[in-house]
Parts: sequence; C-alpha cells; structure tokens
Amino acid sequence: MTPNLLSELLEPLLSAADEDESSLLDAVNLTAEAMAALGATVLDPKGQPARGVSDERAVVAALNTHAHHLMRAGRLDDVVEALQVAERIGRIAHLPHHPRTV
Repeated sequence: MTPNLLSELLEPLLSAADEDESSLLDAVNLTAEAMAALGATVLDPKGQPARGVSDERAVVAALNTHAHHLMRAGRLDDVVEALQVAERIGRIAHLPHHPRTV
C-alpha cells in the first residue's frame, strides 16, 4: 500500500479524532472495513498474516505505519497527531501498550 493510499484510507479516522469515543470507534470500524476490502493485512514478525487481529489493532498498526511515512517526510506535527490517535484508540479498546519503534 502506498503512503498516499494509506493517508486517504486513514483520513476519516483522523478527522473523527477530535470527536467523542463513539464517533472515533465508528471511524475505526469504517477504516478497518476499508482496509479489509483493499486486502490490507497486519503481518506478524515473520512476515505472515497475523491471525485474530481486532479492528482496533489493525487500525493502530496502520496509524503506526502512516506515522513512520510521515516521519520520513519530515512532517513531525502530523506524526504526533497520528500517534496520539493510535494511543487513544488503544486506551479505548484496552489494547496493551507497545513501545514505539518508529
């Protein structure tokens, strides 16, 4: 998936970030459905499709990848925004925190 396609895919999610938790989770579900329709998958450390990945975890993984692309482009303010949204989704969905490797 290209960085531009990923950016477009995540736009509804990033737009809903300032709204309430319900709106944010609706955007997570919409984004996860779009990712699935495009055949986007989360890979395990061996590069194989990960099994049992929740919508929230898939979207957080996409946000982390997006943040990595933004960082490489020098868009640090956008990196912070993407990672803050990922952290917020993680808290709402009670995902365990993983240290950033970006």
